[in-house]
Amino acid sequence: MRSILVVLLAAIAAALMMAATPADDEVAAIGQKWLSLLDDQKYQESWSQASAMFRSEVTEEQWLAALKRSRDPLGSFVSRTTARVDFTKSLRGAPDGDYAIIHFTTSFKNKSDVTERLTLVKDNGKWQMSAYAIH
Repeated sequence: MRSILVVLLAAIAAALMMAATPADDEVAAIGQKWLSLLDDQKYQESWSQASAMFRSEVTEEQWLAALKRSRDPLGSFVSRTTARVDFTKSLRGAPDGDYAIIHFTTSFKNKSDVTERLTLVKDNGKWQMSAYAIH
């Protein structure tokens, strides 16, 4: 019985250590800060604070139109929690680099339990938005 308890406590400790690392918390906070621009409808500023890679692929006009179609109907921002953070060195269709893919569970006035996926790229030592999707 005692050995089962020891194994169970070790498993719980390992799960807690894997749950959130300082790196997860850091990129999630950076992602939350950038998403607050969208929450405040500062769409132009969100585009200007995106990575150069994103701005070279998506014009400011395309970005504003996409957000008006996808975000505006959801209504005002209510709450957001970080669901998962994944780090990778490669993404399909992008050059190799340091990427963080953050999944948020978000609620808006007109729709709850929305998934937002934000991809950050580390450029010159700074994490910046390189992709955003809302489901």
